[in-house]
Amino acid sequence: MKLTMTGDTRRNDHYPDKPNEDLFWFDEAMGAALVLDGVTRDRENGVYPDPSPARTASERFAAAVRDALASSEEEKPAARLLWAVEAGNQAVARANAGLSPDFLPGTVGVLALIADGALHYAYVGDSNGVLLSGGRAHAFTEPQTRAVHDHRGQYTAHEIRAHICNNAAHPCGYGVWTGQSGAMDFLRTGAIPLGPGDRVLLCTDGLNDFLAAAGERALCAMDSGTILEKAMAFRKPEGWMDDRTAVIVDVGA
Repeated sequence: MKLTMTGDTRRNDHYPDKPNEDLFWFDEAMGAALVLDGVTRDRENGVYPDPSPARTASERFAAAVRDALASSEEEKPAARLLWAVEAGNQAVARANAGLSPDFLPGTVGVLALIADGALHYAYVGDSNGVLLSGGRAHAFTEPQTRAVHDHRGQYTAHEIRAHICNNAAHPCGYGVWTGQSGAMDFLRTGAIPLGPGDRVLLCTDGLNDFLAAAGERALCAMDSGTILEKAMAFRKPEGWMDDRTAVIVDVGA
């Protein structure tokens, strides 16, 4: 099974001083691809921290995942994914050592590993994984902060960050790879068979509006280059976009 991978990212154009906290990585030979969305912290003295703690979390996570996949002796793809994600979360924990647990820097995203004729995936958070196959777009991820948004105004920002984040016992709980063990309670995994002509799209939630506007039929009809071009150029009706990142995997014979 031949794989061709492409990716792109853009910094938000809403806040001039806010760095791009998204990140992507892929390795065609390894059959692995990753998109990450750093979870933004508050401004400090009126400006975003530089370097961005969330960007650092994404970089540490990605590097640990890459190294773990390359060195893992696990043969089963699902076990390799779990090993890699745990290594990534532990790398973020080391980066966050000594910081207050009230709002730790972290990251969310989707990791894909294509092996044995299937897409194996693991994710935490609201990033998107979509299989484009046979003219249909099948989302294999679900946003994990939906309950928090549905109860907007019911909880303070402190409660959401300190008591709901990475708390599986809370009805609105959601996950962020902050290095806390509770993040792994929100890990979702699965596997989907792949065939020639299939395309896998991984993207951060900064492209939610693009996906909704494009529609299933048009999205499936685009080639990978066109999807990336249109995704990066897209603007919401308000005229701006958040950080946005995508990786596309084309499956050949």
